[in-house]
Formats: sequence, structure tokens, C-alpha cells
Amino acid sequence: MLPWLRAERSRLNDVLAAGRLGHAPMILGSAGVGKRAFAEWLAARLLCLQPADGEPCGHCTACRLLPEGTHPDFFRLAPDDGKTEIRVDQVRGFIDSVTLTPSIGDRRAGLIDPADRMNRNAANALLKTLEEPSGDVWLILVTDRPDRLPVTVRSRCQVHRIAVPERAEAEEWLAARHPQRSGDERSLALTLADGAPLEADGWLADGGLEVGLAIRDRLDALVGGGTPDPTVPAEWHESPEATWTWLARWTAGWTRRLQTGSADGLGEAPPAADPEMLDRLDALWRDALAGRRMAGDPVRHDWLMAEWLRGWRALAGRFPVAR
Repeated sequence: MLPWLRAERSRLNDVLAAGRLGHAPMILGSAGVGKRAFAEWLAARLLCLQPADGEPCGHCTACRLLPEGTHPDFFRLAPDDGKTEIRVDQVRGFIDSVTLTPSIGDRRAGLIDPADRMNRNAANALLKTLEEPSGDVWLILVTDRPDRLPVTVRSRCQVHRIAVPERAEAEEWLAARHPQRSGDERSLALTLADGAPLEADGWLADGGLEVGLAIRDRLDALVGGGTPDPTVPAEWHESPEATWTWLARWTAGWTRRLQTGSADGLGEAPPAADPEMLDRLDALWRDALAGRRMAGDPVRHDWLMAEWLRGWRALAGRFPVAR
């Protein structure tokens, strides 16, 4: 288990021991802080037949079947392969399964991840179960976008927030995971990930940090006069979610540098109070977020990115020179 989750595990164990754990815990937190690992632990803790010191024993029938994906009392709900939404028929089938009599022990658990992918009808189909929960059924919802869930669903869940860990603890964990990386690389990845260790870990493991820095350099060249060519690199539209995420991140960084004179990963430059530039950057940032939301949709991301880059290229010569 991720070390920074120990305190929340201990707190939740106390809640469970006191009989105060709601039957629909909602695990919230920003991307990359370990929400899913925590939800998996909670499911294992609820289903374990012989928990010891607040932890799943790891040896009982339930603990052996759960990691194999064959536990008859544990169910997952997620978008079908190639789909972006959880549909109402999926929710109905999920509820029919999870509310049957337990086969092992006296509990059943369902994990809905990401819960914000339920469309309106699907979320409404879940309401009755949330309003009238069975005493032996737990529904665990995971999301980093609770605003996409109806208030009627959110209000019936017991919220548990997973916070970004202390910087020193996250850096120590990353150092153990990536000893071959320099301290500067690990620190930059963690900073750009807004302190989320798992996101930084992924970037350091699969070259995502280098992808992000290459996108930064491309944007810098376009507005700095290094290249007039706004052509979209093939690797950008082949990985649209990552690309749009980095475009939004760097646009926010340039905005911050324009306002304050510095931004992580972009160096320093004299601040410039330019309302028109800030408005243009805000529009580009919003367009990048919209592109990320459509990452799984069948749209021409190469066209969308080309249009975005034309808007970015129009800012050439208007940024203060970085120091």
C-alpha cells in the first residue's frame, strides 16, 4: 500500500469499527494520489473473513479470490471497452448482481470507477440502491470529478478525501522507485504533477516527462520565433489525452508566468499585465481541456490540434523573453 495512505486507512478502520462507515463511500482526490489503490484496499478490507489489525489477512478465501478477479461477492462497474460512458443497462445489471445474497462471508461490495462516467440515466438508476442500501452491501465510488455527478448521487455518499501527500514523503517514494533518475528530474515531474506521486511516477517510468517537455519546447519555438511551422506532430494526435493534458498544463504555466514572472518548467520572465493576452491564453486553456474531454471520442484530433496551434502561433512575439 502507498505509504501516504496509512493515516487514511487507520481513520477509515476506526470508522468501520465504530459501525459508522456509510454503505456508499465516495473516494475523492486529484488524479495520481492513489484513490483507486485505496478503494481496492477498502473492498479487500470489507470482504476479508479474518481481518487482522485493521488489514485484510491475505490468506482467507476472500483474500485469495479477490486479486484473481474470481471473488463471487465483488463486482466492478466501468465503461465498456472503447466506450466513454457507463450506461443505464450496465448499472441495472451491476445492481442486480451486487444485491444478491453473499456467497462468501456476510458482505458484498461493488466498485464504480470512475463514477463520474455514469451518464444521467445511469446515475439515476443507482439512486434507489443508494437511498435504500442493503445492510450487507457496500458500493464504493471513485472519482476525481465529483462535479460531473448529480447532486442527488453525491448527497447520498459518504465522502473520503485522499489528499496530496507531503512533498518530502512523495519525493522519498519516487527516489526509491526511480533511483536511475536525477533528483532534478524527479522533482520536476512531481511539481508538474501538482504533487501527485502516481502521476509523476508514470511520467518517469514511461517517458511521459520527456513527452511533456518536448511539447513545451515545441510551443516555445512557435511563440519565440524558432519555427513558423504549426504542423501537428504525429505522436500528438496518436495520444490525444496526454497531449491535450500537457497543452492545458503548459498554457496554464505561461499564464502564471505572464502574471507572476515565473512558472515551473518555464523559467522566469518579466511579468506583463496584458489583459488581451490573458484572455487569449484562457481561451486556449479551455480549448485544451475540451480536447482532453473528447480524447476518447471519434473526432479528428489532428484537425483540432492544428486549429489550437494556429491560435497559439498567433501569440508569437508577445511573450516576455525568459531569463
